[in-house]
Amino acid sequence: MKLKECLGEDTEVGFISNLCDKIDFVVQSVYPNSYHGYCPKDIARTIRDSVGHNDTEFETLFWKSCNAYSVHDFYLCLERLQSACRKPPFCTLLRSPIFWLDDIAISKWTRAFFLEVRYNVKSIEFHEMLQIIYTSTRRLSGGVTPYVENKVQKRVNKSYNWMARRLYGDTFEVDDNFATSKVQLERRVCSCGKWKKTGIPCGHAIASLRTRTSEAIHEMVDYKFTAFVYRVAFRSELVNSIPSHVHWEIPNERVVLLPP
Repeated sequence: MKLKECLGEDTEVGFISNLCDKIDFVVQSVYPNSYHGYCPKDIARTIRDSVGHNDTEFETLFWKSCNAYSVHDFYLCLERLQSACRKPPFCTLLRSPIFWLDDIAISKWTRAFFLEVRYNVKSIEFHEMLQIIYTSTRRLSGGVTPYVENKVQKRVNKSYNWMARRLYGDTFEVDDNFATSKVQLERRVCSCGKWKKTGIPCGHAIASLRTRTSEAIHEMVDYKFTAFVYRVAFRSELVNSIPSHVHWEIPNERVVLLPP
């Protein structure tokens, strides 16, 4: 409620928490139109506890399901995860060790079912991360942030040998040596789902833009990832820099403050 007083009523905000129904209830009560999801690391930890040991196969298959960009890829990965649970020594059980995963809404933990762009300029996970962002944005220059520049360059290198064929207008078909994806440049979407979810052109889109300059590729990046937007979002009057905890002054007499 205090957060709502600070951010206001109409602010787009999302919440990521551990597997706790009480948190979900409170979020929906205070921010009924916001997104609330579960931290995939917490789910992965619960899977390890359910299986009974650290099995890299289970964890790998879970993260592939969680990070799949398209619905088709998600269900393929999920089926592989469920199949792995039916193998020995788990096949003698009456039910899968991860049966509880079926009770969690898919939209709460997988990227493929997330409705809009997953992150934006103010996606902050940790206090230390905020401080790093604040410090680095004061030195930003150019069109896009260094993070996006690095992402784009990696996708340029990865898609170097991919074959793009124009179907009509700004629509292309791209063969990435494993599958074929359809790119619509004007709509800034690709059937792989990555461009829409991240706001950064995927390798298929970059392959379609192969004949254009790097500046033209940067223009296809979502506006919120530009250096200008980051400087505005994290300007000094909005973020108070906090020193490292080693410099904090700890009073001798401590007062316990109960929540309101």
